[in-house]
Amino acid sequence: MTRPVWEQVNPLDFNDGVLYVPAMVELQPRLPLWGHPGQPGLRERVAADRPHGISGQKLLCLLCMRSRARNGLSPAPVWMTLVEGSYGAIFRHEDGRSPHPEHEPESDTHKALKERKARTWQSVGGNVQVEVWRPRARRRPDVVAVGPVLTVAGEVQHSVATSRAIQSRQKALRRAGDRVVWTTDRSAGDISFLHPVPHLSVPALSDHRLYLSENRLEIGAGAITFETQRCGWADLWTGTSRCPVTRRAVPCGRLHRYPTFNPNSYSREKVATTAVYPCGSRLHLDHLLEGILHGSWLPYKNRDRIAWIPATAHEDVATERGGTVELAESGIAARPARTSERACERRAGAVIAQGEAPEVENLTPCCGLKRPGYAGQPLALACALCRNSPTYYRRDELDRPPAQA
Repeated sequence: MTRPVWEQVNPLDFNDGVLYVPAMVELQPRLPLWGHPGQPGLRERVAADRPHGISGQKLLCLLCMRSRARNGLSPAPVWMTLVEGSYGAIFRHEDGRSPHPEHEPESDTHKALKERKARTWQSVGGNVQVEVWRPRARRRPDVVAVGPVLTVAGEVQHSVATSRAIQSRQKALRRAGDRVVWTTDRSAGDISFLHPVPHLSVPALSDHRLYLSENRLEIGAGAITFETQRCGWADLWTGTSRCPVTRRAVPCGRLHRYPTFNPNSYSREKVATTAVYPCGSRLHLDHLLEGILHGSWLPYKNRDRIAWIPATAHEDVATERGGTVELAESGIAARPARTSERACERRAGAVIAQGEAPEVENLTPCCGLKRPGYAGQPLALACALCRNSPTYYRRDELDRPPAQA
């Protein structure tokens, strides 16, 4: 008995396209002439070769079949249908699943932003390729630029997507060793799905050609600069004036890096002077793209979102607030360790640190606290400080007075 054609297909032998079974040709919808310049009539041939879907069994989703193979699942065909959408031909799954981005046509805005990225990186010395297959990532990013220090993948996201899909693509490209920068023309209030990845938002323009002709596309979200101020300054990231290091309401008196929208803040970093695209009064896309490729801008994760910050400030900010470049690029939340301790333990520790520890034999332990630095003895000083109160406080709440018995 002859095996069905789809059973003879090993999806791991292909990339991320759609397999046209009658000709055993892999179609790449985002490449000119679907990746086959020697067959100019291929698109018309596929469109006319009906029926598609399960009844026709002519178009296979290689991405879905490869995913099953990598997960150790039994082989199964995933049939597709070619339909005409707003921007061109779309390969749709017969089972109703949403199309893969790789199998959708690109809008004019998407193409323009992709070209802007490629043009900018090429002008600052990057070796640029568009829609190149990344074997380790098993993805085809919009743009890849190889610079003197980094390889950067540029992704354009014009339509809404799920955070899960965005993060999956981010992690795949990171496996290939790429630093990834996402660009969107959606407003700052409409890009929550991009918050877990390093992103840049530019204004939505009425004509896609303006994305190529405008001298500067100002950044609306995704990048922030810093200024140095004395502790107690209003912190944009936390919405408080607490110390960014101790998290206490009482200022520590030291200087800290604070996020700011001050237009002069980045020029003080003295990094933009040698840039082909200097910063100017406001941050703009070309300046950020150049800086990302040359390593003068780094991703940083603050709470639930990631922003690009100057490399000159990154070490100070990471020292004060925690976090690393790796955590920002992986999308894993950088949560500082929060341990519970009694208010009396904190206060007694402060007394010991000042060399004013009491005589142990004259005190009786109440809380059962021990501190290795105090001769291994129970820290009886807690009795007088907490009055036998067993109340616990988190470290960021330790400026509260102890509970009274």
